[in-house]
Amino acid sequence: MDRRLARALASIVGEENVLVDPAELLVYEADGSLVTATRPDVVVFPGTAEEVAGVMRLAREFGVPIVPRGSGTSLSGGAQPVRGGIVLSLARMNRILEVDLDNEVVVVEPAVINAWVNEAVQRAGYAIAIDPGYQYAPDPGSQRVSTVGGNVGHNSGGIKCFKYGVTVNHVRGLEVVLPNGEVRRLGGKAFEAPGLDLTGLFVGSEGTLGVVTKVTIRVVPLFEAVKTILATFDSADAAGSAVSALVRSGVRPLAVELMDKEAVEAVESGPYAAGLPRDAEALLLIDVEGSEPGASQDAEKVASILRAHGANMVRLASDGDEAQKWWAARKQAFGAMGFVGPNYVVEDGTVPRKALPLALNRIREIVAAHGLRVANVFHAGDGNLHPLILYDERDPAQRDAALRAGEEVLRMCVELGGTITGEHGVGWHKRRLLPLMYSEVELDLMRRIKAVFDPDNVVNPGKVLP
Repeated sequence: MDRRLARALASIVGEENVLVDPAELLVYEADGSLVTATRPDVVVFPGTAEEVAGVMRLAREFGVPIVPRGSGTSLSGGAQPVRGGIVLSLARMNRILEVDLDNEVVVVEPAVINAWVNEAVQRAGYAIAIDPGYQYAPDPGSQRVSTVGGNVGHNSGGIKCFKYGVTVNHVRGLEVVLPNGEVRRLGGKAFEAPGLDLTGLFVGSEGTLGVVTKVTIRVVPLFEAVKTILATFDSADAAGSAVSALVRSGVRPLAVELMDKEAVEAVESGPYAAGLPRDAEALLLIDVEGSEPGASQDAEKVASILRAHGANMVRLASDGDEAQKWWAARKQAFGAMGFVGPNYVVEDGTVPRKALPLALNRIREIVAAHGLRVANVFHAGDGNLHPLILYDERDPAQRDAALRAGEEVLRMCVELGGTITGEHGVGWHKRRLLPLMYSEVELDLMRRIKAVFDPDNVVNPGKVLP
């Protein structure tokens, strides 16, 4: 660690906001993927965009890599300091700056937790007697801990993305700090901005073009009623076929989620047990919304379609509390995996919905061929698979087998017409698979775009691009 750099960083953010002690740096050597660890040289905690700009200028001056980090929940190594250098933690920038329901936007700093936005919008709605109110629709499973800035970086999805789209569909504007330390504003509260969509370019760029310091996000009205349906099936591929039939019917659910037997066993073994049927090989959780009569009518139609396509049991949640309990179990599935295996690798490929039954069979075959088990819990509505490949890290051979199996699953997704990521990003772990989807000409174009913003390759180097 260059002591001159440490002193210079302290002069910008304050000595108390600079970490150099090796024991403290341990916390920042990995993100939520937990597959590999690489320690940074220093961690800094800026509190304003101007402080971020100062840190960026120093990183460029010293030629030191800088890695933006929110809550560290990235599942692709996106927040991992693979070349050491500076981890730029945005944890102090966690204020909700404005709730503007007249324009249906909320302005936040990057470290605002996703779930805080809905809490703030609901409070504002109550204060001015808006009924039923507003919501920020993107709701990744990690919404209680992941930050809006991280969601922007990875273009996160969530349970409601089937109907409302992913993060990019809800970002109106950004304030970003470029690698040369310039602070720029892209977009704003207006629906559209003229010229090239630079806001869209930054959403999903995984922190490789600059650092987001402010986000203007769109909120949408809540509907009067939401109905939740639980259905069980004899196999995961039968549940996948039912999803395709549901989509063909013209009904547009709010959410369509699939959990297989292994995933249900995990959540039902822990504190978020919700009475989900353990004997089912797979289940679907589906939400529909609308007016009270409209939502009830859609729920009946969904139930009818599911029964006609192999559901053994179809049940409507008795009230909002039961529905919330079911969804809480679904959202805690990743964290509950410790009840069925000590470690897991989670992948994040997508396939066309029609290919779901085939993809689920192939996943089981691939993982079994490596002598491992797999749990599936994912956004079935948009074909975004999240196989959790179980292994024991105390056996290095199992870890390697899990990683190989995960790569084979992603290759299979591409073969079926899908992608290597739906919302977790490419990051560090999947960058060498990008050529499966893009030609060298296209990859070169991406490199040239990054070079326009970051000619010295200082910001999050080694990520996304092979």
